[in-house]
Amino acid sequence: MAEYKNGDGEVPEFMDNLWEAGIHHRVIVHSERCSGVELMEVHKRRLFATYLQTATFDQTLLSAIDQHLPGLHDREILPGNLFQQHGAAADKIMSDLNKVAPLEVPVTVSGEPGLGKERIAQAVHENSSRNRMPITFVRHEDMVLGSSCHTPCGECFLEKCFKENQGGTLALIDLQNFCPKGQAVLRSRMRDPTCNVRIITTADKMMMKAKLESGEFNRNLWFELSKGMIEIPPLRDCPDNIEWLAKKLLEHFCVKHNRPELIITNDAIMVLKAFAWPGNVMQLNAVLVRKAVQCEKGVIDADDFIDLIEVDEERNGETLFERFIRVLKSSPTVAIAAKRLGKSVRTLYNWMKKHGVNCKGVPIAKKSLQPSL
Repeated sequence: MAEYKNGDGEVPEFMDNLWEAGIHHRVIVHSERCSGVELMEVHKRRLFATYLQTATFDQTLLSAIDQHLPGLHDREILPGNLFQQHGAAADKIMSDLNKVAPLEVPVTVSGEPGLGKERIAQAVHENSSRNRMPITFVRHEDMVLGSSCHTPCGECFLEKCFKENQGGTLALIDLQNFCPKGQAVLRSRMRDPTCNVRIITTADKMMMKAKLESGEFNRNLWFELSKGMIEIPPLRDCPDNIEWLAKKLLEHFCVKHNRPELIITNDAIMVLKAFAWPGNVMQLNAVLVRKAVQCEKGVIDADDFIDLIEVDEERNGETLFERFIRVLKSSPTVAIAAKRLGKSVRTLYNWMKKHGVNCKGVPIAKKSLQPSL
């Protein structure tokens, strides 16, 4: 939860104050006794969200942290609240998390990119018995860049991480990228009875499967690291999440940037639900932020997401006329129906006039609908 350079005996009480205040990220608090060399090392390794130079451990410091990092008390954006999931998906994740977090087994958080696997890893740590100790996130590129012995893989860097995190948690991000030498260090540390470090990993599900099948990743190591497993479903499998999630992300954007409330229409939600979201929550957030930045009227509508619309393929045994009516009925606007059909808006209006239907595909006159266009 926090790292400190202080020896005055007040740290445990202050940690309790942080916990009660709902501040769960890592903060480095230092005094003039902390040398500049130490601060530069901490900064280089990016071990903190921010640091504050102070000698006090009271409400003044808590207020200063809140001032420097606004929004920390908004539980919707804290890692442990899984704001990227909702409903049955979140219930399943939380159930799995609550089962594995109190145990001392290694945990792997598996899923596609863009689902917030690091947040889940953080939540596992926060709900474990080691939550008063720090959690350190390590990527394979950190090992390479952090190596001081010029080895092809920074195994010495990884060894150092294990040494410095005794009693705490080591979170290995994108496990599938770890090279054979990094894997060898992990296997060695996990077999060492004196190693008092809990390991939490995140992995891209499909990439890890490919690495295991090709033999690039050690199967025995994978079996050890995945004793505790939390799988996050892709956003396309949880369409009911999208409305709740979109509104939460827009609300967070408005609060963060001091913008008036933005309204997203039901038609716009319909378009978002129809999109596959290969980049999952990260992509959804990027799209919403882009539209929010451009929005001047305070309302985000379906036509704002027309660039997300994909051509709707003809179904088996379906005529062009039947496809035209089906797409009209299931599209919030004519412009979106035209995009789905791969036609111009003018063409659709001509077809609607020819066959006597309105923008929802409903007949507006007693005119026989011909089965062809």
